[in-house]
Amino acid sequence: MRSSMIRRQRLQEPHWFVCAARSTHANRWVRWLFNVERCVGLHDTGTVLFGSLEEARLRAAAHSVRAPFPRRVRAHNGMRRTGAAESHQWVVKTTALSWTAGVLGIPAASGPWWLALLALVGWTLLTWWCATVVLPFVRLSMAAGDGGQSPRDEEVIVHRRQRGYAWLAALATSGPLFAMTACGTRIFDADTVLRLHLLLAGAVFVTGGVRRLARAGSRRPFLVAVFVAVLPVVVPALGGLSPVLFTFYGAAFHVRAEEIGVADVWQFVASAYVLAISVALTLFFLACWGYVQPLFRNRTLRLFLPIVALTGVMPLTLAWAVTVLDGAQAAGDVAVRQWQSGRAPDYYYGANPRPVCVTPIDSLAELPLFGHRLDPEQVYGSFGVVGGEVTLWDPLSGDAFPVPSDAVRVLPAGEGDPGAVIPRSCRS
Repeated sequence: MRSSMIRRQRLQEPHWFVCAARSTHANRWVRWLFNVERCVGLHDTGTVLFGSLEEARLRAAAHSVRAPFPRRVRAHNGMRRTGAAESHQWVVKTTALSWTAGVLGIPAASGPWWLALLALVGWTLLTWWCATVVLPFVRLSMAAGDGGQSPRDEEVIVHRRQRGYAWLAALATSGPLFAMTACGTRIFDADTVLRLHLLLAGAVFVTGGVRRLARAGSRRPFLVAVFVAVLPVVVPALGGLSPVLFTFYGAAFHVRAEEIGVADVWQFVASAYVLAISVALTLFFLACWGYVQPLFRNRTLRLFLPIVALTGVMPLTLAWAVTVLDGAQAAGDVAVRQWQSGRAPDYYYGANPRPVCVTPIDSLAELPLFGHRLDPEQVYGSFGVVGGEVTLWDPLSGDAFPVPSDAVRVLPAGEGDPGAVIPRSCRS
């Protein structure tokens, strides 16, 4: 049955189709075939019963009843489907108001006194709004405890104690968020806390969209199986994703990725970063697809779904390239500018050109320099020994050339730590 039909039937009152009882034939294949035909409706009597399952079984007498949609939907469990929708809206409103109230802790902790005062006033108003949203559900719980009816009943009296519980619930959600945001702003800075809030908001957005996409059809078991099957392949593949970053980082120094000496731990971290960006963008696309897909239920608009998918994949690929590739190249350019300013570059996932002094062990003329010039008094940048060779970066010409590690003596120039001063020459 189509997912759209399942969604429509879940919003209706529980109803059951009367059908023939299960077969008791001696032959198991005949019995199995009859039960399969019974499940798809070939042995229905045409009678439809409304109400609970127990009432339907009593009224069906000698016959049996079946649900009009698969058992996995669980629509006939006695719950009000419209009540579930109202609860979902209540959770969304409460989360949005509490989150907005919590974000106001940033200006309250980092701004001037008048901005902090406005943030406190805004937090109070949002908390009052959140308490107003929570109040009907407090009425429901207290009315249910007293044997009352629905919260929409006008005879339910709102006591001061109910409003107090609503305020406590609102303060329990917005208060800790506000305090944690203010403390985080004091300890770190406003930009870091704001990025953390945006990351959490993106996680909530992606979770809701992927949940919608998973519930729209019957592909959930397939996706879970694929995810479990891919896990053993992901961990070994992490070792092969780091060259993507180091290729664009080393382009600023005219150095290839295989010429940069990086520890295995940092290669794993760099690969995990590339994989995390890829998975995050893929989940974001799936979440957007889950939110957009219900808008194309019309058969005519459904024809535009492939165009929407291609339009979404293009900015997704562009975002991956900008985040991963351009980010690595920008880090390489920043490292070059740091060297030119006389400071040792910062680490980029364990890779950075360290200032070194190079002295040939034998005659300088016997070194295979491949047309390059080696000056023992000049400070070069080195990415370590890889494959028996040391790749030296000349900051004057901007070129890089390999030198056999057993033919030269490589000594650090200066402290070599990130941010340390680079000596002007090896004489000093």
